[in-house]
Amino acid sequence: MTIILITGLLQGQDMEKSGDPYPGLWLGTMQVSEQLSLQIAYQIERDENGAYTAKMNVIEQKAFDIPMNICETSQDSILIRMDAAGIAYHGSYSPETNQISGAYSQGGSTFALNLERVEQLPLEVERPQTPVRPFPYDEEEVKFENASAGITLAGTLTKPTDGKGLTAVLLVAGSGRNDRDETSMGHFLLLSDYLTRNGYAVLRYDKRGVGESGGDYGAATTFDFAEDALAALKFLQDCDGIDAGSVGIIGHSEGALIAPILASENKDDVAFIVMMGAIGVKGSELLLLQSARMAEMSGVPQEEISAMTQKNRVLYEIAASTESDSVVARKLRETDPGIENNDYNGLLWSWFRTFLRLEPDSYLSKVSCPVLAINGEKDVQCPPEENLAAIEQSLQQAGNTSYEIQTLPGLNHLFQTAESGSPYEYEQIAEIISPDVLQLLVDWMDRVVK
Repeated sequence: MTIILITGLLQGQDMEKSGDPYPGLWLGTMQVSEQLSLQIAYQIERDENGAYTAKMNVIEQKAFDIPMNICETSQDSILIRMDAAGIAYHGSYSPETNQISGAYSQGGSTFALNLERVEQLPLEVERPQTPVRPFPYDEEEVKFENASAGITLAGTLTKPTDGKGLTAVLLVAGSGRNDRDETSMGHFLLLSDYLTRNGYAVLRYDKRGVGESGGDYGAATTFDFAEDALAALKFLQDCDGIDAGSVGIIGHSEGALIAPILASENKDDVAFIVMMGAIGVKGSELLLLQSARMAEMSGVPQEEISAMTQKNRVLYEIAASTESDSVVARKLRETDPGIENNDYNGLLWSWFRTFLRLEPDSYLSKVSCPVLAINGEKDVQCPPEENLAAIEQSLQQAGNTSYEIQTLPGLNHLFQTAESGSPYEYEQIAEIISPDVLQLLVDWMDRVVK
């Protein structure tokens, strides 16, 4: 498992009352390897019932406000956990220094992490590509229903002014608590702006349980998110000025997996798909690839990586079964009696178990619409060689003759011009998306769908 990375600009708080040192913003630096350090912050508060709550932030991967499900304290210690992802922080508070000394654990690894109270997190990197209002096109806040799930989703629709018979694009985000703009980096705000300026209508939306959208994010699987995307697609087709027969999907990462799921099952509704940071291999294989590449970048010896991969492969095979959680839990314990509670809980997470089983070929081999699949050369989350080769093989099996597959030199998983491709580098890069990628998308769509 890889470390969850998140960040935001938050304000610190004074002690709520004498003898209660914990409410506020706490920041520390964790040394993951000789080459890699991460700044992690916890925002700790009390709810209306007086119970502690905590949100975690990591500066180097610009996401933020990830809620922890456990925050327990005593006079001199604190425990913060996110069981679904197998994350825990256990620290001891010192009134003399007003600091917390402790350790962060995830994925079987533990790292020292000492926290001190701060007023705010480091300022964001300035990103000149960020679109600035007023925009030279129409922008409308919209809501639509996923009737089968009984939830309302919220988003933003942008259209060229006075446009009629427009080709439209649905943006589908990757994994994580992404809002409509992918605010942590602004990718979807930039994408929607660029595409709309070039004549396309665009719908982007908050994922379920995020922003203004209803639903339970933590209980959802990839198929639930696909169901939400289908509701968004149907809504977009019915919008004024849209050509219902010319609506396509641009998906990133997990969204690039959802795109072929919808295209294979709704052939008359999906005119084209673009897969950015595309996934072509089985979910379990992708996670093993990710872990190995990330470990390599962190300087972990190859023999340790091989042992980790072998161990995870066995555990993933158990977790990927369709047996009940209780049966899977027993088998995990029998296979690895020393398994950490955090890893154990993460392996039982419904999203994780479902993702392990996902076979992109099951859907790609049935996709007949035009497809553009692009991955950055330095993408360590969805490595291009393995994933793009698998995608091409599946599309050939489908008899699809209208596809284009490219590995883009020098770019990472977010399509930024990168040095290493490491996720820990994302937040430090001023570029949101390479201008060449933005132009590539428009050129391809102009050529195949307009």
